[in-house]
Amino acid sequence: MGSLLSSKPRKKNDRQLPSIALRAGILGGMAVLLFAVLIFRIWFLQILSGDQYVAMAEDNRTRFIVEEAPRGIIYDRNKVPLVDNRAGLAVTVFPPALKDPQQELTELSKIIQVPYEEIQKQLDLHKEDTYSSVVVKKDITPEMKSYLIERIPLYFPGVDIKKFPLREYPGATEAAHLLGHVGQIDEKELAEPRYVGYKAGDEIGKDGVEFQFDKYLKGIDGGREVEVDAAGRPKSDIKNIKSQPGNNVVLSVDSNIQKSTEAALNWGIDLAHQKNYPANGGAAIVMNPQTGEVLAMASMPTYDPKVWVGGMSDSAYQQLTQEGSGDPLLNRAMSGQYPPGSTFKVVTAIAGLQEGIISQLTDFTCTGVWDVLSQPFKCWGTHGDVDLKKAIVMSCDTYFYNVGYRFYKANSLGMQNWSRTLGLGKETGIDLPGEAVGRIPDPDWKARTGETDIDKMWMPGNSVNFSIGQGDILLTPLQLASVYSTIANGGRMVTPHVGLRVEDQVTGKTAASLEPQDAMQLPISSDNLHAIQDGLAGATASGTTVGDTWVGFNTPVSGKTGTAQVTGKSDYAWYAAYAPSNNPQYVVVVLIEQGGGGGSVAAPTARKVLEGIYPQPSATPAGG
Repeated sequence: MGSLLSSKPRKKNDRQLPSIALRAGILGGMAVLLFAVLIFRIWFLQILSGDQYVAMAEDNRTRFIVEEAPRGIIYDRNKVPLVDNRAGLAVTVFPPALKDPQQELTELSKIIQVPYEEIQKQLDLHKEDTYSSVVVKKDITPEMKSYLIERIPLYFPGVDIKKFPLREYPGATEAAHLLGHVGQIDEKELAEPRYVGYKAGDEIGKDGVEFQFDKYLKGIDGGREVEVDAAGRPKSDIKNIKSQPGNNVVLSVDSNIQKSTEAALNWGIDLAHQKNYPANGGAAIVMNPQTGEVLAMASMPTYDPKVWVGGMSDSAYQQLTQEGSGDPLLNRAMSGQYPPGSTFKVVTAIAGLQEGIISQLTDFTCTGVWDVLSQPFKCWGTHGDVDLKKAIVMSCDTYFYNVGYRFYKANSLGMQNWSRTLGLGKETGIDLPGEAVGRIPDPDWKARTGETDIDKMWMPGNSVNFSIGQGDILLTPLQLASVYSTIANGGRMVTPHVGLRVEDQVTGKTAASLEPQDAMQLPISSDNLHAIQDGLAGATASGTTVGDTWVGFNTPVSGKTGTAQVTGKSDYAWYAAYAPSNNPQYVVVVLIEQGGGGGSVAAPTARKVLEGIYPQPSATPAGG
């Protein structure tokens, strides 16, 4: 008892320390828990997310360098290259490797002469693809290359220079409008069904043959997957994918005829200038009337398509589009729309014969003025009694005024209907983009477009003017070539085309045919066609509207002049012809804007075109 009473009492705040075993247990439990968490995390990273992190690590040390496939070659019908490829250099940017993107890209834009905004636009198009470099400038100059090579390691770590296939045009301006050009696909085009499977940065055809046959010409890109160091510089190749060049396209164009046709057109414009006409442009077409194959298509003024290679500069584009440039980017042969003048009289003749408005023997008297209506209509000459053949030979306006007036009085749209049957007022179906449809005016069109009640009415004068290819009618040189082909070949409507076939780049074998289906026979009687053919054959004789143009030409030619009046401008000169007359193989149509008379300017130009096909012993006369 005494010993118990003698011990000291415990203070109220004294704590009893846990035993060593308890403390060891707690620490052990915590260690086990931490070890379990660590094991779970390792299991999660390696088993559940392993592939993802391996891929991320791989991305951090690899880069894919695209090897653009060269496009297919475009040949003429004789396998002469019209568009080829050449090796060039391009500047690329790999955004993750840029240290100060805004500063570096700003300095780069000054060196390669591409606006900063354009560079950023290209990078934005590829922002989802952080694995590849982006081309921001093609076809750099040697000076740009030298300047960049010295500075890339220190100042432009994300910039590189690589080889890039570029388009080359051996004939310079030859067939520029027909061939077209290529350019980088834009965001709007990427959304089009036509470009499913294409990617940002792809080169595509933007116009002409390049656009039309892009799916054949475009190759399949390859590239190199490379390992890079911390600075993004390639160390070694991991994988190579070889690019596959595009297939070649063979055209119906004959480069020799194309060259001579362009030279003839320039000659005709100069001839118009000599006669004091302000001729500012023109077009010429050579076509096979039996097949529809386009052998030449010329438009003046023209341009050198190399301005598009590597991207056209703003200053170059401004020069081509500014007022007074003559609109060199316009393909006048198939996109220009003009009143056809007297070349249209063959359509009026077909309509009149087929609809029974006239017969081959119907004649009218030409006194030089047709004054049946309140407003007199003049003829260019005084021809006396004229039947159909003489009307075509002499291009007598009075005869066709009467035909047009008869259609009006009969309340017939026969001229309009046969115009459309012959392919006017709609696309010919040529395998090129940008074809204009022209215009065939009729009462419905007047009612829709007229501004006043009088303007909305179809008057007798509308039919009379329409009969000679004047008034509100518009057509393209290509459409007129199609009409004259139908007359030349006996009434078959052929489809104009420039494509012949696609050839495999490797084997050279035909991979696809580009020729259209068989022609359609129109319901025109052979007797009526023969009457018009006789008139066209006679219209090339000396003393007609062509003067002495065809004197001494040793191949028989059939043709028709046209002099179209355009308000506020000098007359437009036309000529449509085919040769040989007895077995037509070539249709030639020439238009010279503000070139004056068809007989004095366009017809001699057409002779120049045909001299490129049928060489003659004597020089071309200056026209009559």
